[in-house]
Amino acid sequence: MSDESLVKLLNKIQQQQQLLQNQLNNEQQSLSQLAKRLWAQQESEKARLSRELHDGVGQLLTGLTRRLQGLSQQYPELLELIEISELALSDVRQLSRLMSPTILDDLGLIPAIKWLSRSLFEHENIDIELQLPEKVTASKDVNILIYRIIQESFVNTIKHAEANQVTLHISCHHKILRLDIVDNGHGFEHNSIIQGLGLNSMQDRARAFNAELSVNSGLNKGTRISLTVAI
Repeated sequence: MSDESLVKLLNKIQQQQQLLQNQLNNEQQSLSQLAKRLWAQQESEKARLSRELHDGVGQLLTGLTRRLQGLSQQYPELLELIEISELALSDVRQLSRLMSPTILDDLGLIPAIKWLSRSLFEHENIDIELQLPEKVTASKDVNILIYRIIQESFVNTIKHAEANQVTLHISCHHKILRLDIVDNGHGFEHNSIIQGLGLNSMQDRARAFNAELSVNSGLNKGTRISLTVAI
């Protein structure tokens, strides 16, 4: 084969490689957009269920509580039922907020994180330390991503870690946000990760937004979850 023929062949191979790379890039972009739409649809469904809880079950419990309060003057034995009804109403309202954190839209990411921390750790024997900037400016989708990663991490810590100390740190530099959540629990080995921990869901969410999520843990070494995402 002549030198000219070899050059032509190499050029053709390079063109085919570039074509394949472009196709892969386009397919990756399409998959990313599809994943974002799926997460958006899931959030929309959660918002719908949240409204049904608040407007349906919540209003029924409110009506029941008021009715019992009106009858309690005549029937004092109803006071215990009033307490149960009020507790049920409080639980429904909290569940509604956790399913669809409207506080994200109303006040922003930082107040939402503070509210979430209070709500989840209020009755737990776990000290939570928040190291947060005054404000984070990001799109709605990225705010939801960060919020859901934090929510899933907190729930895992409460349910599985047996920790008594959790630290959440957020820093922002040059349009990049870094989130770190560290606990001093018993940790786990990566080859024995339980699917139910929701780690796969967290990884899928992060990939959909071209974010980097890492989970570092070991037995009796605690767990660190880190997220890096463009804002």
